[in-house]
Parts: sequence; structure tokens; C-alpha cells
Amino acid sequence: MRPEFDFKSGLVSVEGFVSTTRGSSFVRLSEINEFNIGVNRFVNVFIPGAQVSFLNTTTGNVVELIENEEAEIYMPPTDFVAMVGETWELEVVLSNGKVYRSLPETIIEPVAISDISATFNPELVYNLGWDDFVPGHSIQIDFEDPPGSENFYYWNYRSFERKDICAACYDAHIYRGGTCIPVDPYPLRPETIPIHTYYCESDCWRIRYNQNIFIFNDRFSDGLSIAKFPVGNVLLYTKKDILVEVQQFSLSASAYEYYETLKDIIDDNGGFNSPPSAALIGNMFSPGDPTEFVLGRFTAASSWVARTFLERSTIQLDPLENVVSVPEGTWSVPFPPEEYVFYAPCPGESRYNTSIRPEGWPTN
Repeated sequence: MRPEFDFKSGLVSVEGFVSTTRGSSFVRLSEINEFNIGVNRFVNVFIPGAQVSFLNTTTGNVVELIENEEAEIYMPPTDFVAMVGETWELEVVLSNGKVYRSLPETIIEPVAISDISATFNPELVYNLGWDDFVPGHSIQIDFEDPPGSENFYYWNYRSFERKDICAACYDAHIYRGGTCIPVDPYPLRPETIPIHTYYCESDCWRIRYNQNIFIFNDRFSDGLSIAKFPVGNVLLYTKKDILVEVQQFSLSASAYEYYETLKDIIDDNGGFNSPPSAALIGNMFSPGDPTEFVLGRFTAASSWVARTFLERSTIQLDPLENVVSVPEGTWSVPFPPEEYVFYAPCPGESRYNTSIRPEGWPTN
């Protein structure tokens, strides 16, 4: 039975992750400060303006994280990776001077993935957003569980698919100089204000992440060969070909217990976008106030990466997303006075976009 918790306005939640895989480390800060009557729960609100650092207690190195306002996340430099055997801590200093720290986490050896495969299912999972069963691929892996030791696994994935549209401007705006600017006066009635979209002028990939937690412990399978174990659901958002990168993390026992609780909450609430309905007290604390509850956890873990490329153009089902292209000039109105613009650059390197060809993407 999951314990209930009496949430109070102002509680801080810290979710941090350090990994041996580039692009997988992050920190998310939020505050529970608003009760939403419609969903009958408190809402997590992103905390900007903090100083966030990974502290390597093995080497003494300090890694400063950068705030990504679009993703509402703090990220280390793009080339950051941790190493097996290192011990890490997290430090957060809010704009009001409040300090939060984590207990130390040591990175243990990863377990190798020996094979990866995917199976398409027209009714893969039930999705609350669509109120129906939705199509997609189930991702499965094979691995050899090391004998004679307790092993705790957590799987994450990110997927890459080419973007066609690299900018979209709403509310009578057009794309100029790297941003959306208003057209004034606008020649159409307010109720007919269109959207304008702009094709990518160069290679650009959209990055998506898993929306559910997949975990496993070897209590009843120590030293066995694990085959076709499901570790992710890749929904058919579009019919574009997609590269799926699975990360198999080796966790500590305490980290596994935390993610086991988080999985129960997410499965009940319908995904990562739903705020927790029960307390998630991990290894974060406030040095200045030992009585303060700090939600969330900092985890440092090694990972083994496996990739699979899925061709989806021949699937005979409609995708979940329908992206409509509306270039300038589509609305047959006399603007802008200069030549139309049809292209925009890739939004840049971030958690959700990249112009760098992903490892494993076909070259032809």
C-alpha cells in the first residue's frame, strides 16, 4: 500500500541524474505551490534561476549546469560524461539563497546488452491522452545477469526522427531574424489569424523520451540469460523512420527502491507529465534546515547503450500526430512587403533537438 502524504505549498522537488552516457545527465527543480482543482492535486512548477552543480568527490571536479528554459531543466555541458567508480554529489542553490545537497552516489559497473529488437503492435498500450489503445513498437533486449550479486536495472530511451518543420509562428507572427515577430497591421480578421511554419534549412532531428519507467531486479533470476525483455514503448507519433537508443542503467538498491515507488505513481497517474500523488523522499536534504522535507532523488549510474533503427513508412495506420505545413503565402494575403521566407535553422543543440547526426543513423 502506497503511503499518502500531506503536501504543503512550497515543498521543493529535486530530480537529478548523472550518467556515463553523454546527454543523459540532468537536474529538474520544481516547487509544489499551486493546487489544481480540476485534477484535484498540487501542480509542480519549474524553479528557474538556480545555481546547480555536480560535485565529483573522487577528483574534486565541479561541473556547473546550465538552465534550459524551454525544457525546464538544468543540463551539464554537452560533452559531459561520468566514469565508473566515481562518486558524485549534487548541490543546488536557489535564487533566494536556499541550499540543497544530496548524499553521495558511487557509479558501479554496467551490465552489457547483447541484443535489441522491436515488435510493432497496433494496440501497444492504453494512453490516457487519447483515451484509447495506441499503436507503436515494443522494444526488447537480451542480456546476461551477472551471477552471485544483487543487480538492479532501470531502462530509459531516447528516440531520434528527422524534423521537417524547424519553426512555427502563431498569432499573426512571421519568422524573421531568428524569432517570430508581429505583422502590424495584420490584413486578416483576428478570428482568421493563421499559423506560419518554416521548413528546416539543414539536417535536424527531434528527440523524444520514454514516458514510463521500466525496472527489474534479479532476485529470482540471478545469473540467468534474459531474453526479449521489454524495456520501452515507442508510440507511432509519426510514420517517419526512427532511431531508438536504449540505456540500461545499473542502480544501487536504494535507487531501485525509489524508482519502484516512482513507477507505481506514474503508472497510476498516466505518465511522467503527471505530478506525484505521494511522497517521493530520496537522498536530498537541506543543510540549513534538517527538518525540511525535500522531495526527489539524485542518482549516479553507469549505462550500457544499444540502438535499433525502425522503418515505419509502410505501416498501414494513421500516426498520432498530424503536423500541417503552412508556409508564408498560403493565406493569399498581401504581406510581408519583402520576399517570403520558407526556411529556418534547426533550433540548436538541446534536450529535444539536434543538428548532429545521431550515432547509428544510416548514412544513405
